[in-house]
Amino acid sequence: MADLTPAQELKLGMLAEGVVLTASARSWLEEVTAGRGLTPADYASTSGLILRLEDDVWVNAPFIDHNPNFVDVSQYMVDLDGDELCVRGPEGISRAWFWPQPEYHGRASQSGPINNYVVTHGDRARLSPIRSCSMICDFCNIPYDDPISVYATKPIAACVDALATAFADPLQPAQHILISGGTPKPKDVPFEQELYRAVLTRFAGVDVDIMMAPVKGVLDLEDLARHGIHELSVNVEIFDKDLARGRMRSKYNQGLDSYLDFIAAGTEALGPSRIRSILLVGLEPVESTLAGVKAIAERGGVPVLSPFRPDLATPMANVPPPSATTMREVFLRAREITEALGTYLGPDCPPCTHNTLGFAEVDGAITYRHTLPEMI
Repeated sequence: MADLTPAQELKLGMLAEGVVLTASARSWLEEVTAGRGLTPADYASTSGLILRLEDDVWVNAPFIDHNPNFVDVSQYMVDLDGDELCVRGPEGISRAWFWPQPEYHGRASQSGPINNYVVTHGDRARLSPIRSCSMICDFCNIPYDDPISVYATKPIAACVDALATAFADPLQPAQHILISGGTPKPKDVPFEQELYRAVLTRFAGVDVDIMMAPVKGVLDLEDLARHGIHELSVNVEIFDKDLARGRMRSKYNQGLDSYLDFIAAGTEALGPSRIRSILLVGLEPVESTLAGVKAIAERGGVPVLSPFRPDLATPMANVPPPSATTMREVFLRAREITEALGTYLGPDCPPCTHNTLGFAEVDGAITYRHTLPEMI
């Protein structure tokens, strides 16, 4: 198995242990962010600093401010080297570039706080058109931050306006879109479909992806293709059925086959490499995760490895993330599987790999489809 670069090894260690900020690095970061905060921290896997290391390695590095449940003492340190940011760890030192939040984060419009609708990570605006979720998974903060009692759809016009604000941001303009967030109740499937059409129409020519469980009727492949969808993300998350039953009962009841069948159908309708599926690393045996990688890839999907990160709001707050050793094994073996099946580990957008075990390498090369975000 091919070795990883020092920067790639640093990423795995940072995801496992988090990072400690030196006093000088924290002071510098607080100055350059001008009070906007160091991270959006809007859901479990985006609670860290977004950094770009050498070799185009992007990482969302947990730190004690938002992850005190597992980040305290770490071998990995964010520091200043002269007037440049760097990361120091057992694998060596890498220059680091920091991603500052856009100016619209923390602001409000006539519809209320804009971040109730849209949050930017890297070069992507994430739209959440539903508050809470009709599904409850033990590892996801959404139904615990917003319990089902407050479930509600959000006005479509306000969603579209919030996206427009994100794209017009003077500091960190968004360049593509992910529609994600909670799964709708059956009665709100028409709302979700109308929302998809509104965004795809208003932002024609922009890459728009949708992340959604394949609940009955919500993802109309023919209609989405007609309106110009870029990619879909249909997330298996836990492949082991017994463990899925305990950790994500709603998805277990829906059935693993419904996800795999949809990946196959989506590939048939949209073409190869247009359907992604996340697997959570660290919540099941390595062999189960790798079996999931193979099953997704065999159906034309693009597997995405997302290391489990415990969120304080969830029942799994005290479950540790996977070790760097485990992540390294899963990544390298999964890469062998995907290469043998003629595909790759996603996502293929470099900034969007910040919270995944991926490096956006397709056929051995890293390509930026969009303009590099503003980095400091």
